Formats: sequence, structure tokens, C-alpha cells
Amino acid sequence: MNIMALLLFIASFSIIVFLIANKKNFGMAMIAGAMLLSLSIPSKMPVVFLQTITDFKVIALMIIVVLIKMLASLLEKGGLIQGIIKTFERKLSPRGILIAMPSILGLLPVPGGALLSAPIVKRQGDAIKMSRELQMSINLWYRHIGFMVYPLSTTLIVLAGLSGIDIYTLILYQIPLFIISFAMGYIFVYKYGGRKAKGGGEGSLIGLIPIFLPVAIAVPLSILLAKYFSREIATYISYLIAIPVGLAVAAKMAGKIEFKKSIDLSLALAIFGIMFFKNIINATGITSDISSYLSFLPVLILIPLVSFVIGILTAHNMAAIAILYPMFSSIMDINLVIIMFISSFFGYLLSPLHLCIAVTYDYFKPNFGKFYRIIVPPAIIVMIIAIILYGLL
Repeated sequence: MNIMALLLFIASFSIIVFLIANKKNFGMAMIAGAMLLSLSIPSKMPVVFLQTITDFKVIALMIIVVLIKMLASLLEKGGLIQGIIKTFERKLSPRGILIAMPSILGLLPVPGGALLSAPIVKRQGDAIKMSRELQMSINLWYRHIGFMVYPLSTTLIVLAGLSGIDIYTLILYQIPLFIISFAMGYIFVYKYGGRKAKGGGEGSLIGLIPIFLPVAIAVPLSILLAKYFSREIATYISYLIAIPVGLAVAAKMAGKIEFKKSIDLSLALAIFGIMFFKNIINATGITSDISSYLSFLPVLILIPLVSFVIGILTAHNMAAIAILYPMFSSIMDINLVIIMFISSFFGYLLSPLHLCIAVTYDYFKPNFGKFYRIIVPPAIIVMIIAIILYGLL
């Protein structure tokens, strides 16, 4: 193992967490960490930097996330979010709204999409005196757990292709874990929900149109474009076309709002910082070093632990699966595949490098330590249950 790279990795990760915890700019924190880690590969750093800044996928992500933030801002400032909330307030309890909105909007498979439900969660959470840390936890939790069983999840599609296991078989196996995860989140909503908000008046669901319109356009468009491009590139192009349509509809519905004030370029910097740091990690080869170092462990410890760590390091569930499955393919059956997926999923969900944490941290501005003290325990519990269900029973 390259000890220098490992020490620099620990130092870089520590400085990122320190800067974020002290509410410094997320993108600059990521770049600082990447530059520190790059000291282990000084000759490669300029090449990695150039590759990152010219990568179409990175540029597309930067644009997509800025567009999503603009859409979220227009929905909030234009009163459309309030209309949605008022309608749901007549139908659901405050806790029901907090669960339903991230879950429904989570069906929009867009990077950084947790921003879409963030205004709703924040408004409703503030009304019932819920802490910002819990608001962010609930938003992230219910935004993501649906991907365990969502047939259009690109990660599940890739995993099915790698393993040769039918995607619907994977989904069937993961339904119990999805139900448990859903229940775990509800326990936290129920416990910390606070007093009930005053019931809603007249409202409208018309604000959902610019939210669901992009996915209604993007899904068939990505299928069409996949004939000419890779699935990933086709998805990016489809959202670069579809999200502006939703944005135009939202702008028309919102009325006279200063459009420029909805633009937040700090999110573009955050995306670049995340991707630069991830590419520096890949260039060091430290993920392979860590898995080799841990190879003496029993399989039911090795797979969850390495998967969780790789999920944290990559902050990208599909990338983690792409690394992990070839690593463990010789010992894999469907039970271990599920354990690997769930462990990497929660590593990705909890990673400080996770795009949704980056953009919603900027939105909710929580205490980072308190946020993790809320969201880590249920994630670890679900992982342990997965190991018991699919590894020991």
C-alpha cells in the first residue's frame, strides 16, 4: 500500500470535513482536498485537472445542477411550492407531507434532484419547529431510498448487466429493505416531528407540472438518444433539453420574478470540486489499495465494509458498483450482490462528497455534525439487517 497516498487521503478528507463543518464554500473545500491529495501524484495532477474541466459529463452536471437550483428557486419564489403544500396539507398530516414530497420528487432521477423537494421540506419543517438537521436528513433519506426498487435506476440497470441477474429479481429481493428503510425514516419523522402545523387552505398542484414535465420529456428522449450515444451521455443530453422546458414553464407560472437572482454558480463550483476530487482519488489508485489491505476479513465483513468505504469515496452509487462487482465477482451470489449494493448505497448516501449533500447543505445550512448524528444510525441499522437477512439466514 502507498502509505503516503493513504496519509494524504486521510488528511485531505479531514480538511474537507473541517472546512464544510465550518460553513466554508463547499466547492473550494473539495478543491482544497483534491490539491492536498494530488501531492501524492504531482505529475498527474495537471492532467487530471484538465480532464475534469474539459469532461462533457462534468460540464453537463454543472449546468444541470444550476438549472435544478433555478427551478427550485422559481417554484419557491413564485408561490408554486406554497400551492402544492396547501393542497397536501388538506390531504396529509405534516409528517405525511415531509415523507411524500421527497419520495414523489425522488422519482426524478436527476443529479442533485434533492433540491426540488428541499423548499417543500424546509417550509413544512419550519412550520412545525423541526430542526434544519432533521429536515435535511428526511429530505435526503426519502429522496434516495426509492432507488432500491426503482426500475429506471441506472445503478440497478448497470448492476443487472454486470451480474446477469434480472433487474426485477434484484428489486424483489430489495423490497423488504426498502420497506424497512421507509419505516426507519418514519420513526425519526414521528419522534422529532414537533407540533402540528395549521391546516392548509386553498392550493393547487399546478406547481408539480414543471417538476414532472422534465422527467416526462427526458425518459423517452434518453431512450431515443441511447441509440446514438452511451446511456449516460444520452441521459445528460436529455436533461439538458428537458429541464429548461420545465424551467420555462415554471418561469411563466411564477410571473414577474428576477430570473438572474435564481442563478447560483457556487453549485457549479461544488460539482467541479467533487468530480476533481473523485478523479484525483481514481488517479492515486487508493480504492484498490484499501480493498487489498482489508482482504484478510471474512466475506460478510469484507463485502459490506469495502462496499461502504468505496461508496463513501466515490460518492456515486453506479461508480461504486462498477468498481465493486468486478472486484468480488468470483465469490458473488444474489445474496452477496444485495449486501454489496445496500452497503455501497448507504456509503454513497452518507458521503460528504455526495452531490445531494453538497447542494442541500447549501440550502438548509445545518450543523454538519448534528445532521450526521441523525442520519447515520438508521443507515447502519438497515445495513446490519441486510447482512442478517441475506448473509446469515
